[in-house]
Amino acid sequence: MRRRTVLEGAAASLPLLAGCTGSANDGSEPTTDESATATDEPSRTADDADLVSGTLVPREECPTAGDATVELGDGSATVRGCVVGRDACYVPQLQEVTLDSQTGVATVVVAAVDESDERESCAQVIVDLGYEVRVDAGDATLTGVEVVHDDKDGRRVVADVTR
Repeated sequence: MRRRTVLEGAAASLPLLAGCTGSANDGSEPTTDESATATDEPSRTADDADLVSGTLVPREECPTAGDATVELGDGSATVRGCVVGRDACYVPQLQEVTLDSQTGVATVVVAAVDESDERESCAQVIVDLGYEVRVDAGDATLTGVEVVHDDKDGRRVVADVTR
């Protein structure tokens, strides 16, 4: 369990200590920024012949927090939605795209994920995180899409569209 209050207090006092004692990195060790990025490679659990892929693009536009819309095409779909993060360090991330080869329904799971490290402090505001996911079913028949959000409001189905 995160103890943000304690960590924020400790993070606020560290610059004061560093000013008195000098930096922990004297220049002999290189520093790197290893911040994580949203993945374009979702988990795939369908049969090899029915692989489905998805790509997430963050969007600033977020019409209704917690909702999603689906546009079905031939063998593809576009999902536009908005997950809700607990603070300003959260970003939308495509967690999983699967295809049920029996029904032709793809399941898309989008999560609000905290990408901060333990040294970073984040604005304590609820954030609406817009996204667009492009789903491609390849040669498989795509008859529907179920959209699942995993964010500050829990894991739930927010859209279920079938032909």
